[in-house]
Amino acid sequence: MYRLYNKYTGEHFYTASVKERDTLRSVGWSYEGTGWQAPVSTGAPVYRLYNKYVAGGDHHYTTSASERDALVKLGWIYEGVGWYSAGSVPVYRQYNPYARTGTHNYTTSKTENDALVRQGWRAEGIGWQAVGAGHTVAPQPSKPANPQPSQPSQPSTPAQPSQPSQPSTPTAPVHYKNCTEVRKAGKAPLHRGDPGYEPRLDRDNDGVACETK
Repeated sequence: MYRLYNKYTGEHFYTASVKERDTLRSVGWSYEGTGWQAPVSTGAPVYRLYNKYVAGGDHHYTTSASERDALVKLGWIYEGVGWYSAGSVPVYRQYNPYARTGTHNYTTSKTENDALVRQGWRAEGIGWQAVGAGHTVAPQPSKPANPQPSQPSQPSTPAQPSQPSQPSTPTAPVHYKNCTEVRKAGKAPLHRGDPGYEPRLDRDNDGVACETK
């Protein structure tokens, strides 16, 4: 399962499609390697849904048919089965209560799971099972731009969608794993709009991330 990151919305996106991966890279998403290894066609289905009512859009993934149906009633678009759940490797699910997009993260890395929880994310247990662990790499954008998601957590009640702002001069994506990296780089605090600012780093959602103590 390929893992991509949209620095403009804070969303991580997951797909088994090479074509979809490459299309998103061509419009500015950063390629981060593989999130996990999924079985080809056996196991419990993992449903993929899309929320078009938040700026930039957002995806959610679940093995729960009742969660899927509840989101559809709220206005999310059901996009079918994304992949399947089977195997002995747990894929952990985390939720960022301070974000509007990119509100969930999925990883086979217990280290990543625990690091996000320390930053204020909520551990939501195991989302599904995989046949192999993921292997992430440093972000590899192919064409920096303001990406338009192809079609993405805790849903908001549908309203009229807003359009994401278009940056006038695209710059190379800056991505920090946590506030420790931000401080080591001498960039703290980060303000909304600064390179590297992400909602997940802004725990109180006041527009200032990784405040110096």
